[in-house]
Amino acid sequence: MSVAQSLSLVLLVVVLVLAIWRRMNIGVLALAAALPVLALSGLDAKEMYKAFPGDLFVLIAGVSLLFAHLERSGALGFLVDRVYRAIGDRHALLPWAGFLIAGALSTAGAFSTAPIAFLVPIVAHMCVRSRSTFLLCELAVIIAANCAGLSPLNPTGAVVRSAASKLNVSYPQWGLWAVSVAVAFVVVALLQVVTAIARRRGTPFEATPAPADTEQDEAARNPWYMASCGIALLAFLLLVVLAKYDVGVTAMCLAVLLQIAFRPSERALLQRIPWQSILLLCGLLTYLGLMQKIGTIDSIAHILRHLGSGALLILVLAYLTALLCNIESSTLGVLGLITPIAFGTFGHQGIAFWVAAAVCVPAALMVMNPIHVAGTLIIANSTIDYQDILFRRLLAIAVFLAIVVPGMLAIVPIALE
Repeated sequence: MSVAQSLSLVLLVVVLVLAIWRRMNIGVLALAAALPVLALSGLDAKEMYKAFPGDLFVLIAGVSLLFAHLERSGALGFLVDRVYRAIGDRHALLPWAGFLIAGALSTAGAFSTAPIAFLVPIVAHMCVRSRSTFLLCELAVIIAANCAGLSPLNPTGAVVRSAASKLNVSYPQWGLWAVSVAVAFVVVALLQVVTAIARRRGTPFEATPAPADTEQDEAARNPWYMASCGIALLAFLLLVVLAKYDVGVTAMCLAVLLQIAFRPSERALLQRIPWQSILLLCGLLTYLGLMQKIGTIDSIAHILRHLGSGALLILVLAYLTALLCNIESSTLGVLGLITPIAFGTFGHQGIAFWVAAAVCVPAALMVMNPIHVAGTLIIANSTIDYQDILFRRLLAIAVFLAIVVPGMLAIVPIALE
């Protein structure tokens, strides 16, 4: 490994440590770290900028704008209300309603933080009539939203796909989504069983939801706007899935048409774009592209292949990803960091798909950690008396899943090796 390659790797570790320690944006740190690497390697900055993920930028911005229209028009609220009304007092089905809605939205392309931020307060309000299901219902929402984010239409799935394509690795993209959703389903089902057992023993696994916000949206509900947003979502899915149009550009076009036709507040819509996540992702992937161009990623993969057995490396990658996702709040950033290494090491072997599953699926499950946005939202929507115990329970669940799930998923590629 050359001096420039070694420096790029050391600086990447420094970036990660600073991001966790000082809670700084990884993308900003990564772009700053690029300067000494460029100076030492002699690479033209224009070559580095070729790695800038413009397609992912458009995808995240376009899909976020489209789903902002769906939320602002009331179409999402209408859908959620009808689903929960249909369930009524069948409390056992309440977690699965949130699971289905959140999973469907993320599968269709919504950045996972959007359905989580939208649904968590709504679910808290719905659970006033069934307080013992509050925590389970919230966990079902955030687990489904994050795990379904490995859909090829979603920014998270696009990050994994981008890492694979840069290394000329192919894998069944919808297959990775299916494995992730199946694992999410099993985890939520097991949590429901544990909740039922705890309730029978007199130690209910519950929290009391905070009072719902009674402030009404001042914007009048336009039924034509609502209907048009529903049609736009359907058109988006048909154009992207069947006609194979670009996800980002298609979403952006439909969002602009809705903006021209109904003229909602543009500022409110733009605020729904996760600019911090975009900066994180674009900065990190640009730096990783720089590492790729100077040969660092290839050197890391070469060293890993000769360092130990394939089984050990699979376990290390799976558990390292789960660990980083527990201490770093951005699943997207961690996957952007680890998947190039995983595909570089195992990408041209028959087990590449299952290695990707062992790395990506546990990462998606860590979202309920209370130091993450989703876990914080759950705590914020509970009463003060329950927040301390809720923090401990969420942390315990995240740690338990981080210990069990990576090892179980790694069994498949290890067995096939």
